[in-house]
Parts: sequence; C-alpha cells; structure tokens
Amino acid sequence: MTTVPIDPEAGLAAPSSSAFRKTKWSVIWLLTLTIFSALTVGGILAPLQEAAKADLGLNDVQLGLIVGTAGAIPATLLALPVAWMVDHRTRTTLLIVLASLWALGAIAMAFVENFYGLFAARLVSGIGAGTAFPVLISLLADVCAPERRGRSMLVISIGAWGGAAAAFAIGGTLFGYLEAHPLTWFPAMAAWRQTHLVVGIASALLVLPLFLMKEPQRHEVANANPTAADALRAFWRRRAFLGPLFIAGFAGGLAEGGAAIWMGSVLIRQYGQTPGQFGAWVGLVILVSGIIGSVIGGFASDWGHKLKMRGGILLPALIATVLSIPASLYPVMPTVSGFAWVLFALLVGGVIVGLVQTAAVAVLIPNEERALCLAALKIVGTFIGGPVTAGIIAWVSTVIAGPGSLGLALAWLGVVTGIISAIGFWIAMANAPAPPLPNATSTETGQGQLTGGLGG
Repeated sequence: MTTVPIDPEAGLAAPSSSAFRKTKWSVIWLLTLTIFSALTVGGILAPLQEAAKADLGLNDVQLGLIVGTAGAIPATLLALPVAWMVDHRTRTTLLIVLASLWALGAIAMAFVENFYGLFAARLVSGIGAGTAFPVLISLLADVCAPERRGRSMLVISIGAWGGAAAAFAIGGTLFGYLEAHPLTWFPAMAAWRQTHLVVGIASALLVLPLFLMKEPQRHEVANANPTAADALRAFWRRRAFLGPLFIAGFAGGLAEGGAAIWMGSVLIRQYGQTPGQFGAWVGLVILVSGIIGSVIGGFASDWGHKLKMRGGILLPALIATVLSIPASLYPVMPTVSGFAWVLFALLVGGVIVGLVQTAAVAVLIPNEERALCLAALKIVGTFIGGPVTAGIIAWVSTVIAGPGSLGLALAWLGVVTGIISAIGFWIAMANAPAPPLPNATSTETGQGQLTGGLGG
C-alpha cells in the first residue's frame, strides 16, 4: 500500500510535489542560455590555443597548464564550497556572481601579456564556469517534477553542447574574420585576443536576464538544513552506488578531456587544418551531436527511470558507453571526413552518458545532497579531464614518436577509459538506491524569495 505524506499544519493528506508542480519553462530556457554562455566562454580558447601559443611564446607544457590546470583548479578547490552554498543559500544570487566571473575572465584574456596573465585570466573564468553546473541542475530540479526531469535536462544539455559548439564555430569563424577585419577599437590586437574580447562582452550582457529570476522552492528534501557531518554520513551510506558512479565519471573525464583539450591541436598538426578551416565544421559536429545525444539521453533517462529494475535509469548510460568505445579511434582516422564522422559518434555517446548520469543524481539523491554530489562528480571530471589528461597525453605523445603520436595517444586513452567507465556504470546500477519520496511541504531557502518576472 502506498503511503501518502501528511501535511502537519492542515492535518490532511498532502499531494506529492509532482502532482501539482508545473514545469517552469521560462526558468529552464534562461538556465539553458546561461549554460550556453558558460560553455562558450570555457571552450573559446580550444580552437585558438595554437595562435595564443605563438603570440605569447608558450611551450606545450605551459599550454597544457593553461587549457587544463587553470580551469581545473577552481572546480577542484571551490566546487564543494559552492555546492554547499547551493544547498543552503539563495541559488539565483550565486549564479549571477559566477556568470559575472566567467565573463570577466574572458574579457581579461584579451589583454594578458604573458603566460602568468593568461593563466590568471583562465583561473578567474574557471571559477565561474567550472563551479556553476551544480547551481544550474539544482535550480532545474526544483522547477519540474521528477518524472519529467530527463526531458527538462534535454533542453539544458542542448544548451551546453550548443555552447561547446559555439566555442569552435564562433571562435574559429570570428578568429578568421578578425584576422582580415580587425576591430576598430583595437586594430593592433591579435585576432585571438579580439575574439575573446567580443565573446566576453556578449557573455556579460547575458548576465542581465538572471536578475529577473526568482528563487524556486525546494522539493524532495529528506533532511532540512543538514550539517556537514550529516552530508558526509549520507555520502558514506551511498558509497556502493556513488563510488562506481564516480569511477565511471573519472574514466569518462579522461577521454572527454583529451578531446576537448587536444582536438584543435590534432587537426592543426596532423591534418594541416587552420582554425578558420575547422572551426565551423567542428562546431557543427559538436552542435548536432549535442542535440541528438540530448534528445536520446533525455527520453532514455525517463524511460530507464520507469523500468522495473534496480538502477534502470543508468542503463542508457551503460549502453551508450559500450557503443562509443570504438569511436575513440577518431584521432587516427586517415582523412578529415573520417575524423569528423567518428568524432560525431563519440560525442553522441558522451552526451547521452553525461545527461543520464546527471539525471540519475537528480532523481536518486535527495535535494539537500544533490549539489554536493554533482560538485564531486564535477571535480572528478574537471580535474581528471584537465591537468591529468593534459599531462598523460603530453607524456604518451613523447613516448610514441612520430607525427601522429598525439592522435594515437588520444585513441588509446579513449578505448581504455571507455572500458573502465562501462564497468563503473554496471556496478553503480547494481547498487543504486531507491528514489527519495517527495516531501509534503516544500522548504524555502535560507535567504527567502527574490522578486522578479521569470519563474512565476
């Protein structure tokens, strides 16, 4: 028999939150625009890193530190404190601060003079873009019911991959245009710097709509205002599920980080492409794979959630991981078109895996622990996908001599980590917890409601 939660004030049976909660699409679209901005700023250096390397006289080690370590440090050191604030403070204010930081960092990159300046600017940008993900997912989870959460995350995922695509498409195309038509304000500024300046200003303007968003009520709270000790004990109780899930994220972060950091360099060094040549088509590959993967992942996670099996919501992630292992060979394809098609297959699988994994946390973990869990996953993915991957690929490519050493190193990394990730998802499914019950009364945040037009 199903237990119906009781409202202690009214003395009547209270309907579950999902019974009356309407999906607030105005908030979802605004969060989508925000994550689009974050991913665009976070990835804009990828197609331009060889130009920045030449302009500032950097070596590969310094370049790896900038594109990998500088972005990983904020996520590693600040993700958990930010996640704690997400679970206990006003999330909309926090999101405004973080969005302002990634815009400021992008603008600052246009004016750096050396390695240290570029590293510091990437650090500031990474504080915002590297820690905003738990904020976005926490807000999203409270503006839609659990049974529609996968489809709502579909929109957010498209925005994220749209931003990643825009980083290449806008970055490469704008770089080529500004080489021929420099900005009248700074005609002597290098094209890669001008590109960062334009993108940074645009991302700063996108912060303004966030002031209109209201703080939503919190749902599915199992323990209101838990202490740090409570959160740690809860994590430990779920170690059989979260441990393998983190391992799967660890392995996936290696392969995805390798592609994000070195894809542009592989195209330049091994295929003779320029940012102006590959920016548009790489952006298109990322965008289309992001849309297709998000659609599949969104509906697949909701489908998996309805399966009468333990951890069924993770089944699409396991299947996608296994199917995408052969696609890790994209950087050793003999032609550019082969590179593009195999990369497309890899990215579709990666999008499905990432969305399903996030949806699983949003459904299976109570509200007051979600942000910390997502932050921990973010730390694993960012740190492993950043400095660790950069170092491994740089080292392996020196061991494997030859012009194709970088691509070969990336291919081996993708295959090995794909197998590890699949094992992690399989074990996590076997140890998945039951979804938390919806609470009878939704709690307000410690900071109260914000006024504004969006969110209703």
